[in-house]
Amino acid sequence: MPGLPSLLLSALLLLTAGWPAAARAHVHGEARLEIGLAGNTLELRLEVPQEALLGFERAPQSAAEREAWRLLQARLANPAAVFSLPAAADCQVANGPDPEHLRPLSAGDGHRDLILAYRWHCRQPERLRALDSQLFSEFPRLQRIRVDFAGPNGQKSGRLSARQARFTW
Repeated sequence: MPGLPSLLLSALLLLTAGWPAAARAHVHGEARLEIGLAGNTLELRLEVPQEALLGFERAPQSAAEREAWRLLQARLANPAAVFSLPAAADCQVANGPDPEHLRPLSAGDGHRDLILAYRWHCRQPERLRALDSQLFSEFPRLQRIRVDFAGPNGQKSGRLSARQARFTW
């Protein structure tokens, strides 16, 4: 039986599933982040074009591209290298993306996206009111992240950018 955080994230995904296709289109330089907070569990789902992270949307071909792909997988597998949370919330990583899911997924039109899921358990979730992204400093091709949040006090949407890498709720 799924836990409340998984149900909350699933509900968020269902709410956004009906949005027009243009709102969900693959856009170079733009990622999508869905955040669900329930009880002491924070769940994130990040969907990002491979091009924004590596500069290409195909399988790595050269030795340099294969090495870049390997380094990207290692970086994304470490949640602390991707997002940071307020220390006062005392959050511990419950799990990061399964290495098997750190593979490019074809959007069916030649575009490739990565879809990653992260989960934390927080001892002081009431102090969890923001999230910072390190993605912009690591990946200059990434220009913005569209954010949808659902938590105990409601829903919120926003955008992150290199100038505004913090999302608050």
